[in-house]
Amino acid sequence: MGLTRLDIFNLRPFEKSRLEPCAGLNLVVGENASGKTSLLEAVHVLATGRSFRTQRIEPVIRKGARDLMVTGRLRLDGRQVSLGIRKGGGKTLARINGKSVRSQSELAQALPLQVIHPDSHELLSGSPTERRGFLDWGIFYQSPEAMGHWQNYRRALIQRNEALRRGLNDKALDVWEALLAQSGEAMDRARLSYLDTLLRHVRDLEALLPGNEGVDLVYRRGWREGVDLRTLLQTARPREREMGYTLSGPHRADVVFRCGDVLLAEGASRGQQKSAVLLLRLAQVAAFRGVTGRSAVVMVDDLPSELDESHRAAVLALLQGLDCQVFVTAIDARQIDARAWSSLRMFHVEQGRLRDLN
Repeated sequence: MGLTRLDIFNLRPFEKSRLEPCAGLNLVVGENASGKTSLLEAVHVLATGRSFRTQRIEPVIRKGARDLMVTGRLRLDGRQVSLGIRKGGGKTLARINGKSVRSQSELAQALPLQVIHPDSHELLSGSPTERRGFLDWGIFYQSPEAMGHWQNYRRALIQRNEALRRGLNDKALDVWEALLAQSGEAMDRARLSYLDTLLRHVRDLEALLPGNEGVDLVYRRGWREGVDLRTLLQTARPREREMGYTLSGPHRADVVFRCGDVLLAEGASRGQQKSAVLLLRLAQVAAFRGVTGRSAVVMVDDLPSELDESHRAAVLALLQGLDCQVFVTAIDARQIDARAWSSLRMFHVEQGRLRDLN
């Protein structure tokens, strides 16, 4: 599975560009600020409806344009599928095979994507929101019904918080707490199951990336172990009425990453952090294949940064072993030893102009 064509319109420096990638390694080179990352950003917008660089779409739209559009063709289960998305002016229009989709999550189902970029270390050292998103990427594919529980949980959480702020009586809270407990505990079970699956793939891959042996994940569920969530919500009412929001539940979950006795968020160098994030994200790709039988698209922005030659070679070998479509950016093609790849294409980006070097 992978993209066979990508068309970009009015996205950052790109006014109108076309990319025809191969099924293996696609190496994109160019100077800093030439548009390499924006090219990967276009793929991300097509696959998810959003950028990995900013929460807002306005900065992604080319200056002077009203909206952006990205379209693509991909191979999926032996057939060609067309995707497209237009964003701007507060509106989004997304299509698959010419038919409008109800949710951008349908794009993600069609084009599963993992991206590792210079800020990916925030998975380790950023807010718990980053790590919950990391878990939910895997659960989205491994246990789609669990994402339904998560949606129910979030709706009930909003209603309970509103009831707490308005000082509604216990009877009103009972309704939302019952749904919170049912959906929240289902989500917690799905996260534990996914982490168990993921850790097995981490163990399979860790020796392939030097320095990552012994990487471990410690899950914090968001409320006290051994305590029923509904009972906890009931006993927490007095304090939470004062605070105006719910203090416990899977919306407060977190994951702590260690390598031996070292907390990766605090005691690891940036190079070690990047290597660990690569291991974790690529283990997700392996787990995805194990569950679905499909391959994901992997993008690594500025692979050479903070990795020495041996680590770069190890990452490329691991990517090749995953048998997936890969996009890698670098300033200089000589930084990437791609001789082992039988399927390889090279592209050059300069000031928003894309050139095929093959």
